[in-house]
Amino acid sequence: MLSRSQTSYLFRESFAGFHRRKLTTGVTILIMGSALLVLAILTLITFNMGHMLAKARQGIDMRVFLRADLTDTQMAELQPRLVVIPGVKDVTWISPEMALNEFKANLGEDAGILDMLDENPLPASFHLTLTPGARGLDSVRAIRDEVADWEEVSEILFNQQWIDALEQWTFRFRMASLIAGLIVFVAAVFVISNTVKLTMAANARVIQIQKLVGATNGFIRTPYLAEGMIQGFLAGAVAMGLLAVAGWLFGDRLGGIEFFSPAQIGGFILFCVTLGLIGSWSAMRKYLTMRSEI
Repeated sequence: MLSRSQTSYLFRESFAGFHRRKLTTGVTILIMGSALLVLAILTLITFNMGHMLAKARQGIDMRVFLRADLTDTQMAELQPRLVVIPGVKDVTWISPEMALNEFKANLGEDAGILDMLDENPLPASFHLTLTPGARGLDSVRAIRDEVADWEEVSEILFNQQWIDALEQWTFRFRMASLIAGLIVFVAAVFVISNTVKLTMAANARVIQIQKLVGATNGFIRTPYLAEGMIQGFLAGAVAMGLLAVAGWLFGDRLGGIEFFSPAQIGGFILFCVTLGLIGSWSAMRKYLTMRSEI
């Protein structure tokens, strides 16, 4: 159990480095903050791509067009067959007249050109609403492949290209975030480790005296561990602060970009603190081992 004076000493020494080495500490925090900002931007883009993908999946549906020579009875028999397909939530019948009215509504002011047609060229179809679990590309394609074998079906359409492209970009940004995270992790540990090594080298005389009077390695390393964690915290705060300022300045131009939630910000800061802890521990483990062998 530490005494009150020991606790006070550890607390003072945890912050003393910021006063003694303003330039070195400031550069360390700025370098880490810049690297973490890149990671935060990539992660934010990945999150927003994921939100866009989720919203796009909510609008995934399927239109099953039928052959023009089918009788009303044949068309009516198709609906119960479509409803029982796994992944299909609802089936809506769309007559040629309903399809033409929908087409006119989509054309808006240009709908008058359809009045020149002698007959309605649009076929009857079924609109398939899918369950949330069946809105992935694999599930949609499985439903399409099953229905495509029916002889009553002439064509099947769904917004595959948009979802496929969105999933590909989301995967790319996830990989970029992972790679950037690994690079930032190594860089941050290296920067903090070297900063702590310089600090301990400057305090080598003090550390030797502490060990001579019986101070344990745990007691010696505590202020440096705390200093590394504080550096990681400040670097993470700098990265989040710069990202927040950028969002405030350019949010209107970007439109619809969702920022990190408080829980996500807290998790990012905790990650930065962990980086600082690992960097400090890496430096001191080798340094204290070396000192103990002398």
